[in-house]
Amino acid sequence: MQSDLQDETLAPWFAAPKPYKDSRALIRKALGFPNERRPLLIGIDGLDGAGKTSLAAWLSWQLEMPAVHLDLYIIRDSEPLQYRLEDLAETLDARAVLKQPVIVEGILLLRVLGQIDRRPDFLVFVQRASHQSSLRSLMQSYLNEHQPRSKADKVVKWSSTTRDRRMALAHQHRNHLERST
Repeated sequence: MQSDLQDETLAPWFAAPKPYKDSRALIRKALGFPNERRPLLIGIDGLDGAGKTSLAAWLSWQLEMPAVHLDLYIIRDSEPLQYRLEDLAETLDARAVLKQPVIVEGILLLRVLGQIDRRPDFLVFVQRASHQSSLRSLMQSYLNEHQPRSKADKVVKWSSTTRDRRMALAHQHRNHLERST
């Protein structure tokens, strides 16, 4: 009985949130799994701090493909925000030559990809409950102009509050089990 309880309370450590699993299933279908692996450009867009990087990292692991993070291409101290577009284009071109899929995530994704004449074949928009962007004015004009949420193949809506609470309880339970043994 104790091992069943332990497995149940530790489950949040090992299980991905349902929106992640739903996104994976849709992307697998778009890629043509299990028979194909189409060379798609998979985009993950959303507000800063919404969970794009976490989702991209998990999908990268689950789908065994690289994730490109736009934050790595930001030109330091640029105002307005600018990216090293030639470097990004070279990275994406290298994947295209190999005819392999790739995940690209970051804020202003559709704008940045448009600047290098690319668009995602599959777009995920990450929307987090009760989220306030620190780049509010920049993001609002971007959202109005590019409308990534309405263009998305999948909108991931989630609240980390429930998951964070489950993780904390699992951690407390684990500590209690370790002390009692």
